[in-house]
Amino acid sequence: MSARSSLFAKTRAAALALGRSERTASRKARLLSSASFADFVRLTPEQNAKLGLSRKARHYALRGSRITKATPTISARQFETKRARELFNLTPETATQARRHGAVSYVSADQRERVAKAAITREENKVVAAIKKLRSSGEAVPSNSPDKRRHGISHPISEHAEGRYRAIRRRKLAGEHIPDGEWQWFIDYARRLKDPQYELLRGSPAAFGFSLTV
Repeated sequence: MSARSSLFAKTRAAALALGRSERTASRKARLLSSASFADFVRLTPEQNAKLGLSRKARHYALRGSRITKATPTISARQFETKRARELFNLTPETATQARRHGAVSYVSADQRERVAKAAITREENKVVAAIKKLRSSGEAVPSNSPDKRRHGISHPISEHAEGRYRAIRRRKLAGEHIPDGEWQWFIDYARRLKDPQYELLRGSPAAFGFSLTV
């Protein structure tokens, strides 16, 4: 089953579930499945709530639609499938890999930044999870500072370590100068946790130069 026929079937089934006639359900499904990705707009948090969705949900409706509980929408996955197919004749996953290798371009600078931020956040979450694991096992993080009198030989992992690490990492990636004491603590953690951005984080200037909302 192709992506287009799959979208048609899902949209038609959703319309039938709302009590629409076979004819109306098929018409709505045909309209959504044949429309271009550029014909859709993302729902606002208020519109999501109106449809009984999470306010943070990524759902799209046809541009100019009056949003009611009966308004047909498509998911973020369906929207990305349409976009990747129309622009590159690829699946979303293949398009992502192609962008990483420079084979296809990003739709916009905003998309490029959003993709970069998402990748950084995924890395961050993995490292933070590793901190929790170390703390639960009672481990400490070794200090690699040559000044052991000032920085100690290890860092006990407190309950605030994950939040502190996350905050400093974001500040560093945003280009902020990190004071020596904080930096030494942070870079010892980054080394122990094998942070994917370790080499960039320990250098200067910052690696990315954009901020992530906490």
